[in-house]
Formats: sequence, C-alpha cells, structure tokens
Amino acid sequence: MRKLRILSFVVLLGSVGASIAGCDEEENIVRLRPDGGPDAGLDAETGTGMLACGVTVPTSYESPSFAVNAKEELDLRARLGELDAKMKSAEGAGTAVVTGPELQAIFTMGAPNLRSIATAAAQARVDDYLSTFGGIAVAGGKTWVPANAQPDTGLPMGGKYENANIVSGVGVDLRETVAKTLLGGALYNHAVALATGAVTEATVDRLLAVYGATPKLANRTDADAGADEKDELVAAFASRRDNKAAQALGPYRKIRGALLVAKGAAAGGDKCRADLDAALSVYFLQWEKASYATAIFYLNAAATYATASPVKGPPALEAFGQALGIVQSFKGVPQDRRKITDVQIDAILDRIGAASPYKLISESSTRVVAFNTAYQDIGAVYGLTQTEIEDAKKDY
Repeated sequence: MRKLRILSFVVLLGSVGASIAGCDEEENIVRLRPDGGPDAGLDAETGTGMLACGVTVPTSYESPSFAVNAKEELDLRARLGELDAKMKSAEGAGTAVVTGPELQAIFTMGAPNLRSIATAAAQARVDDYLSTFGGIAVAGGKTWVPANAQPDTGLPMGGKYENANIVSGVGVDLRETVAKTLLGGALYNHAVALATGAVTEATVDRLLAVYGATPKLANRTDADAGADEKDELVAAFASRRDNKAAQALGPYRKIRGALLVAKGAAAGGDKCRADLDAALSVYFLQWEKASYATAIFYLNAAATYATASPVKGPPALEAFGQALGIVQSFKGVPQDRRKITDVQIDAILDRIGAASPYKLISESSTRVVAFNTAYQDIGAVYGLTQTEIEDAKKDY
C-alpha cells in the first residue's frame, strides 16, 4: 500500500474512520486494490482510479437526477441570491424601500430555509444585520461618513457611504457581511448536517450544490462561463484561489477530486465507507481553507483601497465586510467538523478590528499593519507557507 500526500499531483483519499472528523489530517493512507498495478490510485483532477472496494471512480460527474436530488440546496442558493439582490436594490442610486421584515421573510422562506440551517451564532448576527439594514433603508437618503462613528459623536447612525453601499453606524458593510456570514454559518453548517447521516449518491449531489458548483465542475468564474458551468458561492472562492496553471492542485481541484471519489464510493455502499469518509474530509477541509484564504484576499483588497490616494472608502469597507463575514462565519459550527476554533476566530476578529471597521478609513496605517499580522494568524491555523499566503491575495 503506497502512501502519498494530499498536496501531491496524485491525491489519494484514504481511510479516516467512521466520521468526517479528521479535518486536521493533511495526509491520508490510500487503500489500493492489490491488483491495481504500479499506477493504481486516484487522480484528484481527473477522478481516475479504483478504490480498494472495487469501485472505479468516475472521470466526470454524471447525475441525471441532480436538479431533483439537490432541489433544497438549489433553492437555498436562490434565496441567498434573492436576499442579496433585495438589499442591493436600496444601495447606490437605488431608491427601493427595503424593510427588516421583508429581509427576514426571505431569510426564513422555505423549509429548510437559510435561517433554519444556520448556526445560532450566524442567526443572531444576521438577524441584527437585517434589522439594522432595514432601519437605515426605510429612513431613506441617510448618508454616513467615518466621522459619524467617532466615540464623541453620540449613538452611531448608519447610512449610505458616498452614495454607495449601506453600512452600519460603525462601518460594517451590511449586505456583503450578511452574504459571507451565511456561506459558512449556514451553507457549510448544512453540508455538515448532510454528511452526518447516511451518504448516498443523492447526498453527494446535494453537497456539490450547496458548495456552489455545477455537475460540470468546470472551475470557472469568468463572464463567458455558461449557467451550467459557472461556479458560485464558495466554489467561486475555491476557483479563484486555485492557480490553474500550477501543477500543484489548488482547493477547487482538490474538492473536484473529492466529490468524484465520494460519488463513486457512495455508489459502492458500506464496503466503500472508509474511502467516502476520506473524500468528505478533503471536501470540508478545502472548503474551509478556501474560505479563509479568501478572507486574506479581501483583507488585502481592503488595505489597498484604504491606503490609495485618494482613499477609496466605500470599496475598502465593502472588501472588509466580505472578509469579516467569512472570518466569523465558522463560529458555532460543530468543532469536530472544522479546523479553526472559536478562540482563534475571536482572536482574528479582534486583530482586524471587527468592532470598528470605520478605523480602516480613519486609522488606515495602523489597521494595515494589523491585517499583515492577521494573514500570519490565518496561515498558522492552516499551515500555509509564506508563498501560499501571498498567493491567497491573487485572483486566478
């Protein structure tokens, strides 16, 4: 039995016990068929290979019943898009009157709904953000500047920042922070729940959908990508953090390989459970790593905008809101289903100044230094090299 690292070009997904726990494992043992020959194994990019249980891993993701199997997850994705669009209609030149109850109605629409699948921490945060946004939007025409959030100005009031996005009294970009909080706090949490019970081929369809990919697993976010191949949500994060020109696999290609292995192993039944567990372990770990690498990307973008001349305040707080949402999104997810801890999340939030985003504009130099340390904090959690941290700042 050969042993290869997950990070190598040939990613072999091995046995990790009866649960998904094992997110901490960066190395797995692959169970190969005894007659597999010298080249036997699972290619994480093409999905080729044969499991020890005798099942051949498919080279492409085929599921004629995908839309039926994953209807709930596709509906959840639609609700997230609807919530974002509703909030956006009140921003910029938009004049729509958007109320808190209207936003809550979208948040709680359907069974399951975005709120019902979210962690308690995400529910509380998003409830507050939606209420705050609605209060500002109903007031209409209210503007906000960083000086509004200074301690000596009394109760901070939110509004539109330079006629762009709506921010809270302390400068939280409410729409972006809501959207990114729900990616981990609701969708990842839902994926964990799906994988906790019996995992069938239909379950794997649901895991693919909630991740944000299509069955084509095309690794594309460009404008020319068709609706049947364009990656969204965390799949888009993973794609943009995956250097397609590099031989070393990035998060998207690792998750693609994991889903193909999971598809084959789920079809194989109980005899392939160890291989299925290993594939799920890779799927969850890479989702988490792609998320926090993207937090680095947005923090870097926020710093770039904040230190530009002239300062680009609205996009700086927009990027910060995206990073803030991602960082806090995993808080409250069952600890045995993630690598980062609540203590580490709180430390990063404190480091980047989550309680006072406006200081990114009023005290830019201090915040940028703090961001540089936050990159290292995230890197330490996930074992990222300095090169990997720098690569996380790029879009591919």
